[in-house]
Amino acid sequence: MTDDLLSQLRANNRTAWAHLYDSMSGELRGYIARLGARSPDDVLGDTMVSVVRDLPRFTGTADEIRPWIFRIAHNRVIDTARRRNSRPAEISAEIDSELFEPYAPLSSTPNLAELSDILNTLTVDQRAAVWLRYVTNLSLEDTATVMGKTNEAVAALTHRALRELRSQFSD
Repeated sequence: MTDDLLSQLRANNRTAWAHLYDSMSGELRGYIARLGARSPDDVLGDTMVSVVRDLPRFTGTADEIRPWIFRIAHNRVIDTARRRNSRPAEISAEIDSELFEPYAPLSSTPNLAELSDILNTLTVDQRAAVWLRYVTNLSLEDTATVMGKTNEAVAALTHRALRELRSQFSD
């Protein structure tokens, strides 16, 4: 994101808000769904409403807004699960391919059914860490911010998750 776009968002420019939504909604929805939200579209909507509402209090730079938005989405998934007094749902292997839009860092679109099966062997926190680090391409620090954990905790989660994934692939 650029400083100019952030300025336009702060000035409530509708075109800037549409651009922000269009550029982030696919990634956010995929992340929300991967965390097990029962209704990813509703959580995505709640996330974007929170972004619009809270942007005047956002004090970061243009580079920090993307992790900030992922943090809001992360919190909305947790809040929704708490309101329902339940854990996030596990994602079926029969996953709708429209949940995930390919993101530039991926060289090709993975087989989503296989990816879903493999990721479901991880804990919710491990899935979140792997998804944020390797699918949305956030830094360790930004991933820690989104997840509300220390850098060390995210590094440990990622290490354990990758070890588990390696063992899945070697079987």
